[in-house]
Amino acid sequence: MNAKKSLFFNLAAALLIGMTALACRAAIGVIPTPTPTPLPPTNTPESTPTPALTSSPTSSPTIPPPTPSQTAEAASPIDLWYAYRNYNFGFELRYPPGSNFTVNLPNTARLDLPFELGTNLVEKYLEINAQEYFGRCLSPLMESLPPEALNLETLVIEPLTFEVMSFSEGAAGSRYDWTAYAVHDEDTCVTLDFVLHSSNPDNFPTPPPSFDAELESRVFNQIVQTFVWLAP
Repeated sequence: MNAKKSLFFNLAAALLIGMTALACRAAIGVIPTPTPTPLPPTNTPESTPTPALTSSPTSSPTIPPPTPSQTAEAASPIDLWYAYRNYNFGFELRYPPGSNFTVNLPNTARLDLPFELGTNLVEKYLEINAQEYFGRCLSPLMESLPPEALNLETLVIEPLTFEVMSFSEGAAGSRYDWTAYAVHDEDTCVTLDFVLHSSNPDNFPTPPPSFDAELESRVFNQIVQTFVWLAP
């Protein structure tokens, strides 16, 4: 019994001494501390990069660069005029609205033209005369003048050539300022005689203002420019 107790006390003492020694060595860093062994890498699936969604160009219609728009040209006032056609002698011209034919025969016509009222201008008109061409093309107004008074000028409106003359004459308190245009082809002579008939302002108790000759004559050349021969 005593031997067992002695053995127990010896073992306990040895255990106590060993634990004390271990504690001392640990305190001074003699006992090696276990180093953690790194775990082998796990085969985690790599995240494959998702391709970025790039917007591929679609075949949308190409808008051409702006070009100057072809604006419709405003219609000339002459384009809105009425047409006079003489099929007997084969020609045509245009005249403005507000005009009125007082004579319209195959070889002659009179067209009263509009004018500004309130002046001493009494009337403004165009006489159209046509006849066969025999080597000389003169207006009836020209034929009434002596040869030395004829002072013809040439007006070219391609492809036509006009002989032009202006003159003034008076009678019984009236004044007639006229301009005659003569044109011909191989067979026909046509004359366009524009007349401004005015009165003497002194004939009125209250004299009216004088008319503007340049303004009233402007339409003459415009009408002449519309003259054409009709195709046979």
